[in-house]
Amino acid sequence: MLEYTLINILWVIGFIYLNRKLRNGFHILQLEHYKIKAYKEWMKKHASKVWDLKELILFIPIVIAIFSVNIGLIVGIIILILFNLLYKKDQEKKAFVITNRIKRMYATNAVLNIIMLILLNVFLSNQYGVLVIGIISILYIICSYSIIILINTINQPIEKLIQKKFYKQAEKKLQNHNNLKVIGITGSYGKTSTKYIVSTILEQKYNVLMTPESYNTTMGVVRTINEKLRPEHQIFVCEMGARNIGDIKEICDLVKPKYGILTSIGPQHLDTFQTIENVKKTKMELVDSLPNEGIAFVNEEDENIQTITIEKKHIKYGLNQTKCDYYADNIEINENGCIFEVHTQEGNTIRVKTKLLGSNNILNIVGAICVAKELGLTDEEIRQGVRLLKPIPHRLELIQGANGLIMIDDAFNSNVKGAKSALEILATFQNRKKILVTPGMVELGDKQYEYNKRFGEQAADCADYIILVGQKQAEPIFDGLKEKKYPEKCIYIAQNLEDAIKKMNQEITKDTVVLLENDLPDNYL
Repeated sequence: MLEYTLINILWVIGFIYLNRKLRNGFHILQLEHYKIKAYKEWMKKHASKVWDLKELILFIPIVIAIFSVNIGLIVGIIILILFNLLYKKDQEKKAFVITNRIKRMYATNAVLNIIMLILLNVFLSNQYGVLVIGIISILYIICSYSIIILINTINQPIEKLIQKKFYKQAEKKLQNHNNLKVIGITGSYGKTSTKYIVSTILEQKYNVLMTPESYNTTMGVVRTINEKLRPEHQIFVCEMGARNIGDIKEICDLVKPKYGILTSIGPQHLDTFQTIENVKKTKMELVDSLPNEGIAFVNEEDENIQTITIEKKHIKYGLNQTKCDYYADNIEINENGCIFEVHTQEGNTIRVKTKLLGSNNILNIVGAICVAKELGLTDEEIRQGVRLLKPIPHRLELIQGANGLIMIDDAFNSNVKGAKSALEILATFQNRKKILVTPGMVELGDKQYEYNKRFGEQAADCADYIILVGQKQAEPIFDGLKEKKYPEKCIYIAQNLEDAIKKMNQEITKDTVVLLENDLPDNYL
C-alpha cells in the first residue's frame, strides 16, 4: 500500500515539474509558428538549455530502487520537490498564449503521462518492470523539449482536420460576400505599416476590415474572416506573409484579391528562402494570382522589384518622376513627421501631412494613395486619411517622455532597409544625446553577419552611445563599430533586454533621444 501511495505522489510532483518545463518548449514552438524544422534549429542553438545536466540526478533513485523500491521512491520525491522549488521561469518578452492548439498539446502530454502512471501501478509488484517504466519516465522529463516534437506529430492529423474545417468555413463566408473587394499586401518589409495606412485612408469612404496585428499566415487570415468579417464590410485589406515558397499563393487561393500591393523584396527569412530569387518568386505569387481586371501596385524604388518583368496591369509608385505613375516630392521631414506632395498619374498634385516618420512611410503612403485613387476617393478624403494616420505600434513610433526624452520605438522585426531608415531618423535629432539599443537583425541566412556588420558601421555615424543586446547576437554589429573606430567606452553589451534597459536608464540625460531597433523574441536570444 505504501508503495502505491509513494509512486502516485512521485508521479504528481514529476508531472508538475514536467509541465513547467514543457511550458517554455511550447512557447518556443508557438514563436516558431509551430514549424518543427525551425523548432529543431532553436534546440541546436540552445543545447545547454534543452539538455539540463542536473536532471541526471534523477537516475539516483533508480539505482536505490534496485535495493529498496520505497527508499528509491522517497529519494525521487525529495529530488523532484527540490527541482520544483528551484525552478526559475524564463522571462517572456512576447507572452505565451494558451490557444486551443496549445491546450490540445497539453492534453496529449497528460494522456501519455497517465499511461505511464497506469503502467507504473500495474508493474509495481515487478521490480524490473518498475525500473524500466521509471527509466522511461525520467527520460521523458530529461528529453521534454524533444517530446514536444512527438506530441506535435501525434496531434498533426487532428490539427489538419481542424484547420481544414475552419478554412472551409472562411471559404464559404467569402463566397457569400460577393461584392467584397480584397486588397492583398505583401513584401519583405513595410507590409504591416502599409496595411494600416491603406485601411485608414480607405475608411474615409468605405467600411474596411483588415487583418489585425501580424495575422499574415493562412490560418491567421482564416481566423480574421471567420471572427470579424461582417456583411457591411466593403473592403478586406489582407496582409500576406511568407517563410516558404507557396505561402502567399495559399492565401491568395482563399481570398482571391483583385488588387495587390508589393511593398519590397529583400533579404528577409533567408534562413528558409535561401536566396533572393526564391523571395522574388514567392512575393510575386500575389501579383500572379490577380485576375485580368486586377491591378498590382509596386514600389518602383525597390531595386529587386525593378529587376522583375510584370505582365499583369500594374501601377508604379515611388520618388522618381520619370519612372513612376505616382511619386512624392517636395518632401520635408523633421522629428514631428513629414509634409510632401504626391503627383498622380492623372497629373494632379495632392499635398499631405502626416505624423509618421521616415522615408519608408512616405513610400507606403504613396502606395496607399494609388489604391485610394483607383477606388474613387477624392483628394480631400485622401488628405484627411493621411492626416489621421497614427504611429503604428513598434514601427518608428515616437514616444515623448519626461525631461525632454524622446523614444523612437522601432522594436518590431527589424530589417535591412528599415534599420537604415531608423538610423537616418535618429541622426536628424540635433543637439540631443542619441542612444541606440539593438540586438541586430535575424533570419538573414548566411548574409546575417554581413548585414549586421554593415548596420554597425552605419550606427557609428548616427549614435552617441550604443547598447547591444546579447553577447553572441551583437558580435557582428560590434565588429562593424570597430571597423569605423567607434570608441569602445560608448558601447555596452547587455546580457538581455532587462540589462539593456537598466543601462539605458543610466545613460539618459536631459534631451536624450533613444532608438529601440528590434526586440527579438525569446527564441532568438
